[in-house]
Amino acid sequence: MREPALCWCLPVPSSGDIMSQWEAILSLTNVFQEKVLDVYNVEFLPVTVRQCLAPWIESQDWRLAARDLSLATVLFQNLFENLDTQFSRFTETHEVVQANSIRNFKLKLQSEYQENPQLLAELIRALLQKEKQILLESQDAQAQCGPQVQLPMETAQQSKIEQRVNEAKERVMSLEQEVKFLEEQQEIFDFRYKTFKALSSRPTDPGLQRKGAEIQSQLNELDRKRKEILDQIKQLLGLCETLLGFLQQELSDWLQRQRLFCIGAGTNICLEQLETWVTRTVTVFFNLKRILQNLSELSAQVSYQGDPLKIDPPRLQERLREMLLCLLKRSFVVYKQPIMARPCRRPLVIKTSTQFSVGARFLVNLPELGHNMKVTYKIDGSPPGHPGYRRFNVLGSEDKSLEYTRGEGLSVDFKHLILKEQRAGGGKGGKGTNDGSLSVIEELHIITLKTQFNYGGESLTIEATTLPFVVISNLIQFVRAWASVLWFNLVSPNPEDVNFFLKPPDAPWMLIADALSWQFSCCTNRGLNADQLQMLGKKLCGSVPNNDSVVSWSNFSKDNMPRVSFTFWDWFDAILSLVKGHLENIWNDGFVMGFVSRSTENTLLRTMQQGTFLLRFSESEQDGGITCSWVDHQPDGTYTIRSVEPYKKKELSYIPLTEIIRNYQLLAEENIPENPLKYLYPNIPKDEAFGQYYEQRSEVNMEYQKYLTRRLIMVSERNVDDSLSSIASGTPQYFPETSQCDTDMLLFSQAEYPQNVANLTDDIIQMSMDSILINPGSDPMLPHEPTSSNQMSLDSFNVYGLQENNRNLC
Repeated sequence: MREPALCWCLPVPSSGDIMSQWEAILSLTNVFQEKVLDVYNVEFLPVTVRQCLAPWIESQDWRLAARDLSLATVLFQNLFENLDTQFSRFTETHEVVQANSIRNFKLKLQSEYQENPQLLAELIRALLQKEKQILLESQDAQAQCGPQVQLPMETAQQSKIEQRVNEAKERVMSLEQEVKFLEEQQEIFDFRYKTFKALSSRPTDPGLQRKGAEIQSQLNELDRKRKEILDQIKQLLGLCETLLGFLQQELSDWLQRQRLFCIGAGTNICLEQLETWVTRTVTVFFNLKRILQNLSELSAQVSYQGDPLKIDPPRLQERLREMLLCLLKRSFVVYKQPIMARPCRRPLVIKTSTQFSVGARFLVNLPELGHNMKVTYKIDGSPPGHPGYRRFNVLGSEDKSLEYTRGEGLSVDFKHLILKEQRAGGGKGGKGTNDGSLSVIEELHIITLKTQFNYGGESLTIEATTLPFVVISNLIQFVRAWASVLWFNLVSPNPEDVNFFLKPPDAPWMLIADALSWQFSCCTNRGLNADQLQMLGKKLCGSVPNNDSVVSWSNFSKDNMPRVSFTFWDWFDAILSLVKGHLENIWNDGFVMGFVSRSTENTLLRTMQQGTFLLRFSESEQDGGITCSWVDHQPDGTYTIRSVEPYKKKELSYIPLTEIIRNYQLLAEENIPENPLKYLYPNIPKDEAFGQYYEQRSEVNMEYQKYLTRRLIMVSERNVDDSLSSIASGTPQYFPETSQCDTDMLLFSQAEYPQNVANLTDDIIQMSMDSILINPGSDPMLPHEPTSSNQMSLDSFNVYGLQENNRNLC
C-alpha cells in the first residue's frame, strides 16, 4: 500500500536556500511527485524513513559502502540507531502510523540485510539515483515555462568541512592574539621579577613582603594563562584531526569520482573548492606550528617549577607534524590521467610510440611554492612479479616545475610523452613466450610522479600515481583494452592494484548498468533507459537481472555470446560507435529504441496501427547495425512483423538513415510502390519525427535517390508464430538470428521497379547481376575492385529465399 500523504510534511525552503535532494523532491509538481510515490511504492525503503532521515541518508557515501564491507556494516549500525531514535520520538508523540512503519522496516533490515549490508547500501544508492533522475526530468519539463528545481550543491560533509575550516582559521587568529598578550604579560612579569630580586637584597624594606606576594600572584596568572592557551591548542588540534579526516575522505571521494569520470560518468571532478580547503588547512597547520615554536621560546625566557610549556609543546608539535605531513602527501594528485592526443578521447589506454599526456597538481596553492617544486616521473617503479610482464621506458619531456595556472592552480603537464617497450634478450619483446601471463589488454601499468616539498621548516618527498592504464601496440586492441579500464575502475577497491586481472571479481549488474549507460551519455545527450538496460542485462546475465545479479569479466569481454562469434563488449561498443558516427541526432531525440529484443518488438508492434515501425539494433552484427521493423496487418485479422537487413556504418556513411526511411518504397499489390513506414512507435507520424533532418538540397537528394535506385533490398516477414526476425538485403550472406523465410518481398526506390509481375524474377536476376551483387558484402555504389563475384550464380542469390520457380510476391 502507498503510505499516507501526511508523510509529505517538510517545509519547502526559500528560493535562496540550498535544497537537499529530498527538499527538492517535495518542491516538485504533482505529476513528478506521483512518480516519486510510484518508486517508493515498489522499493524497500518506506517514505517515512526516507523523510525522517533525509539529511543523514544523503550525506553518506552509499556507492563506496556498496564496495566496502566495513563501511557498509558501520552505516547499517548507524541506520539502526537512527531508526531507534525516530521510533522513540513517534511513540512519545503517539504517531502510530509512522512508528509502525519504522518498526516494520527495522524488522525487515534485521531479517534481510544484516548479513549483507553491502546490498542494502547498493539499494539505497540506486534509490537516490532514481530520485535524481526524476528531478532532472522535472528540470527538462520546466525549462521552457518556469524556474528550475534547484539540485543540492553540496553534501552535509562538505558543509562540515567549510564550517571547520572557518572555525580553525578563527581559532588560530584568536590564539595568535592570546600568545601576543601572553608575551606582553611575560615581559611585565620578567621586569617586575628582576626588580623584586634587586629589592630582596635589602630585607629591611617594609614593602618587600607585599611585593613578593604581588610577584607570586603575577606568576600564578602567567601559569594560568599558559595552561589556558595550551588547552585551546589541544582543542584546536582535536578540531584539526576531525577536519583532516574529512579532507582525507573528500580526497578519496574525489579520486573515486575521477575514476568514474574516466569511464564516462558525469561526476564532478573540479578541484577548486578542495584546493581552497586544503590550502587554508595547511596554512592553519603552519600558523599553529609557529605558535607552538613561540611558546617554546617563551618557556626558554621565563620558566618555573611545573612550567607547562616545558612539557606539552613538544608532544603537541609532534602531533601537529604528523597531521601536516599526512595532508601534504595526500595533496599531490594526478588531475589529468594518461590519455593519447589521438585517435580517441578515452583515457588510460596508451599505444606504444604514440604521444600521450599526463598532469599533476599540488592542492597547497601557496605563492612561495611556484617554480620551486620540480616534478619527475617514472613508470612501474614497483612492477609485479608475475611472468611475462612487459617493461617500458617513458620518453619525452624533461623534468618540469610546478607553475601557477589560472583555473588549474599549482600544476604541471607533460604533453609529449611516448612509451617504448624494453626488449629482452634475443630481440624479443618483454611479453615473451606463452607462459600463462596476463594478456596485453589485462596488463596494468602505473606512472609515478614525484616532487620535493621544502617550506616552513618541513622537507619531504611526495608522490602521486596515475590510475592503472593498459598499453597496446595496435589500435585493433583499443576496444577490448577500454573494457579492461572500465571493469577495473568500476570494480577494483584499490586504485593501484596492477594485479587486479590475475583474478578479476564479478561485478554487480547494477554497477554494470550504470557504466553501460555512461558510455552513451558521455558522448551523446542521452543515456540508456530501464528497458534498454534490461535487454542488455538479459544478454549478460542469461535472464532478466535483479538486484542480486552479477556479471563475470569473461561474459563481459572475453567469451563469445551464444550463437554468435563475438563478445558482448565488441558488439556493444560497435553500436556505440555507430550511434555516435551516424545516428546521434535521432538518438538524442529518443527516436531510436535500439536495445530491444525481437520478442519485445513483437509485443510492442502487434497492437499498433498499420505501418507503425521502430528502430532497433541488430543482435547478429559484430560491427554494429540498425534495422527497421514494422507491423503489417492482414485482412484476416493476423499480422506480420517485417524487418530489413541491418544498415551498418558503410551504408550510413553514404546516406543518412532518415533519408532511407523517407524514401522506402515497397512493391505492393498491382505493382504500386508505397512506403510502408508511416508511424514511428507508438504513433508519431514519420515526417513529424524525422522531417527536420530531411535533405532540402535537390542535387544531394537526387544523389540519395540514385543510390537507393540501385539497391535491391529483400524483406522477410515474421508471422505471429515465428520466432525469427525478418531481414532484407542487397547481398547474400547468412545471419545466425534468422532461418528460412516464409514469404519474400521486394523493396525498390520510386525511380526504378519492374513493370509487371510476370517478368519480376528475370528483372530481379538481371538487377542483381548488373548492379547489386558486384561484390559480396560490399555496396554497389562504393569503390571496389572487379572480382569473380560478378559471375555469381542464381543459386548463391537464392540464399535470400528467391527460388527458380515463381513465388507469390506481395
